[in-house]
Amino acid sequence: MNRGALNWILGYLTILSIIFVFAISADATELETSQLNGGQQYWWQAEDFTSRDEAVMLLKDEPGSPLPDLPGALGDQYVVFKAADKTTAVEGSHFLEYKFSISKGGKYYIWVRTSWARVAGSRDHNSFYVQINGEPAAGALTRHVNSISDANWPSDFDPNNPWVWAGDSAQPVALQGQAGGGLSNGLAMDFIAGENTFMIYHREGDTDNSTMCADAVMISTVDFVPTEADYEQASLFAVEPMSKMAVTWAKLKARAMTKE
Repeated sequence: MNRGALNWILGYLTILSIIFVFAISADATELETSQLNGGQQYWWQAEDFTSRDEAVMLLKDEPGSPLPDLPGALGDQYVVFKAADKTTAVEGSHFLEYKFSISKGGKYYIWVRTSWARVAGSRDHNSFYVQINGEPAAGALTRHVNSISDANWPSDFDPNNPWVWAGDSAQPVALQGQAGGGLSNGLAMDFIAGENTFMIYHREGDTDNSTMCADAVMISTVDFVPTEADYEQASLFAVEPMSKMAVTWAKLKARAMTKE
């Protein structure tokens, strides 16, 4: 057997193994991956949810969305949290759900590219809860992603720079508002090898001038403040719904044959 034929066979075996591992569930969030700062990152669009509370979590251009278009989103859409201020997380309500598989479990640091409509003197109403694989229970959530700190945002809404990467709400005030936007540390939570369920629950943000938005999400084995340039470096990672299997196969087949 010549080398070209052997490479072709190995490429197809790789395709089959990837599909078997990552296309187990009927729905999965489409991930991108990178290896930055000596770690492993997974990135996804906030609108690539597997399920949501449709009455509260709206896409930017759906009827009832309270916000105008915010420039600079990384995809065609982003999610608008349309709910009254200071809601309490309850299972099955006020949520976004993402399901995805990763190869290695352990501690990951969570960052979310987020925004909210602001008016002069209003720099709150800007955080939301995160739950991983049912932990903590929805009614006991205390940790959340938060973009608080005057250093992060101008007093008035700036339409030219509405987005920041936001991190851990529990960091000391002295560490907040570091250069690069967001907080200085990501929200550290534990993930497992295989399928994970990542939940965002509305925490605060009104239905008008303080409405929360989520654009993209990143988890990383090492902690650093991500940037749009980092996101653009990420490459397509083959985790797609079963309904997209033919598309996935075509993409992977093309890659395998290109490398022959």
